[in-house]
Amino acid sequence: MKRASGSGTRRRLLRAATELFAERGFHGTKIRDIADRAGVNLASGNYHFGSKRDLYLEVLRTQFAAIRNLFSRRSVQPTATELAKLPRASLERLLEKRVQSMLDVLVGPPLGAHGALMLREMADPSEALPVIVREFIFPMKSEMEAIVSRLAPELSARDIERCGFSIVGQVLHYRFAMPIVLELLGLRQYPSSFSRHTARHIARFSVGGMGRARNGGGGAR
Repeated sequence: MKRASGSGTRRRLLRAATELFAERGFHGTKIRDIADRAGVNLASGNYHFGSKRDLYLEVLRTQFAAIRNLFSRRSVQPTATELAKLPRASLERLLEKRVQSMLDVLVGPPLGAHGALMLREMADPSEALPVIVREFIFPMKSEMEAIVSRLAPELSARDIERCGFSIVGQVLHYRFAMPIVLELLGLRQYPSSFSRHTARHIARFSVGGMGRARNGGGGAR
């Protein structure tokens, strides 16, 4: 019984921490506020996670694991061997599906905590930023570049990296600038079809951009 109770306390702390870190960021959140929202005493928070930083990392790693699981279920993170076997039409479809998965995570619906956590981290970076880059951003970057390199194998490594940044930048725009985009579109929230339609545009636009880069449009290096 004690074990189940401890497990329940840990889940409540993690849920409360996710909500508060998303609302206030790492620096604006106190461990006491997390304990209060979770309905546990401060000592329980320290017992289960050790420090605010450790709890923050646990929140982030839980988010990262959920995203990786989603990408795995949707088959949008193929191995190098699998990528090498895909014809061009399948590669373009893979890019579109991966972009849609990214949009689903960031803008929903429903709107999840991951986008808000990343917004807070970008606006006021914490000491966990190197861990975020190493454990989540860099692997995602490498996977995107692997897809781009198959779509445009004649591009230099630098141009492949730039194409990857451009694709991800388009995706992030719809989350980071969401209030402005919704106001411009006259919407209260993104409709359920938004990710699918937007992913199709981003993928086609980006594949066209790769062709331009391939033809010498990369600009100054």
